[in-house]
Amino acid sequence: MQKNNSRFRRSVPPTQPARGFQGRQVGVLLDRILSPALTRRGFGKIDLLSHWSAIVGPELAALSQPDRIRRGGPEGAVLTVRVEGAMALEVQHMAPQIIERINAHFGASTLARLHIVQGPLPLTGKSRGQVPLGKDEIEAARASLGGLKPGRLQSALARLGAQIARQQNS
Repeated sequence: MQKNNSRFRRSVPPTQPARGFQGRQVGVLLDRILSPALTRRGFGKIDLLSHWSAIVGPELAALSQPDRIRRGGPEGAVLTVRVEGAMALEVQHMAPQIIERINAHFGASTLARLHIVQGPLPLTGKSRGQVPLGKDEIEAARASLGGLKPGRLQSALARLGAQIARQQNS
């Protein structure tokens, strides 16, 4: 019976995907979706944004972010980098090395200079370095909600209230 079963498997042709359907990689789809927004900011592809940490190093990448690229100037392309706090001075001193790394990564003379903008970075996910809320903080905020029915709304408002109270006490 074993031989008969293996012979049956060989006689069944492999299945083909439905006509017109082709599996696609997520990266290809993201590139197509994000391309118009990236083009408006001067980024032709998502590569510089996705490889920023590898290009400048994780320490610098945590405190900086490429903002836009201006092309076609007399000296060449200019990359605007948003940098948090006093790290802007460090990035200014490291600008020749950063330009060299970017040009090595994407090809010679891709970038001519950096324009550094000091300011806060947009929050992504959880705030950097923030300690999670404790149960006692959330319960204190929940007590101030009064007669609100327990549920998801009450929990969300309690977390929000605890976060606001923490910021006011800081």
